[in-house]
Amino acid sequence: MRNIKLIGMIAGIAVLIAGLLLPVPDGLSESARNAGLVAILMAIWWITEAIPVYATAFLPMALFPLLEILPAGETAINYGHDFVLMMISGFFLAKAIEAQNLHKRIALVLIKTLGTSRPIILLSMMLATAFLSMWIANVTAALLMLPIGMALILKEEASGGERSHFGTALMLGIAYSASVGGTATLIGSPTNMIFSGILAKMFPEAPSVSFFDWFKIGFPLVVIFLPIVWYYLVKLFKIRGSIPGSKDIMDLELKSLGSMSKGEVRVLTIFIFTSLGWIFRENIVIDTFTIPGWSNLLGLQEYVHDSTVGMFAAMLLFMVSAGNDKRILEWKTAVQIPWGVGVIVGGGYAMASSFKVTGLADWIGLQMAFISGYPTFLVLLFVVGAILIFTEMNSNTATANIFLPVLASLAVAGNINPLLLMIPATFACSFVFIMPAGTGPNTVVFGSNRITIQEMARAGVGLKIISLVILPFVLYLLIELIMGIDRSIPEWALMN
Repeated sequence: MRNIKLIGMIAGIAVLIAGLLLPVPDGLSESARNAGLVAILMAIWWITEAIPVYATAFLPMALFPLLEILPAGETAINYGHDFVLMMISGFFLAKAIEAQNLHKRIALVLIKTLGTSRPIILLSMMLATAFLSMWIANVTAALLMLPIGMALILKEEASGGERSHFGTALMLGIAYSASVGGTATLIGSPTNMIFSGILAKMFPEAPSVSFFDWFKIGFPLVVIFLPIVWYYLVKLFKIRGSIPGSKDIMDLELKSLGSMSKGEVRVLTIFIFTSLGWIFRENIVIDTFTIPGWSNLLGLQEYVHDSTVGMFAAMLLFMVSAGNDKRILEWKTAVQIPWGVGVIVGGGYAMASSFKVTGLADWIGLQMAFISGYPTFLVLLFVVGAILIFTEMNSNTATANIFLPVLASLAVAGNINPLLLMIPATFACSFVFIMPAGTGPNTVVFGSNRITIQEMARAGVGLKIISLVILPFVLYLLIELIMGIDRSIPEWALMN
């Protein structure tokens, strides 16, 4: 591993220097050539983890001004983008829910309500994990559910019943549902936020994708795919029967929590307030009927963003008492959020901005113009397949940062609506099932020592094949039916 990092560091620098010494390709400006070289350097370092992935995201700040790609000020703006701040506010909300122990109550109530047979326990654990992952980071959702899953596995082992693969299936169910559930909302996965920001950077005239716009696609996909993952795991590992005393575990855990504390009630209230604020920020149009958004009613639609709602909620978390001598969220707790994820997202936005400003995106698009002769669905199938494979070898955030700007240019070159390629690719970045290092939730459950690499790979390969079949088809239909998007390239994609 150490050798790979060193090789990656040297290879990335060598590619950058060699590229700077070579002649500039025809039709490409020097600044565009330099932007492409920095993107390749970042890709190599992200893939090999030559330096920490968060540190790699700062390369644009160091190199863009020196290579005359973008001024320092224009580069820095990307790291404080609306979507970066929205993500940070989501992390604050998740940390507050964790600090008040509300996450555990939600999970236990859901599991107890659904039942205690092994298949139903697996389903309830997956539903609880997916629900949490809609609102908090998927790796955090997996970490929060892991102790509950381990308690159930230990109870089964202590009961002396026949050995089964229930523990393996349960660990995989937690990991997979955390990854899939995070695709339901705009804040559920960093890749979703990366998509929104890159879309805004590459196509400034494009209508923004709001929290509710994404939810209209993401939630139905989760509703379709999560039961498939559950059924697949049940059949693959032959899960059946009940765990003796599993109901007692749930009752004991819930009893130990006691009645809802003031802190739990208040953070739940703020959580609901925030969710409604995101969903109803803009007008919701249903055929000829329109539900007015609060920003439209107040005449603030040109001023507010989903980040406004998130940061308003964050202020409330720091202001409102938890019912004791502490606030719902204390700063010493808040600083534990994964700040580095915001840096990665900002680095991706900076890369996308350089593609647009220097003309690199247009040049790439011209090189890919031949795809216009292929059916849209065939192109979509190829894109999703490539992302599904690549994201197993690279972090999903890095994969999104590398591929989304290229896909945006590719779509324009092929006279295809960019959303038809970018949205499915974003979802595919989160469908990581084979490798423990492919995504945070996989790493979390692998660390439980209840699953081997071979078992994860065995289950993951099948799900990858299922994903390749289902994702392009379902997303193509959802994007066309719900968002009303067709193949034809919109005017905003042709504006520079």
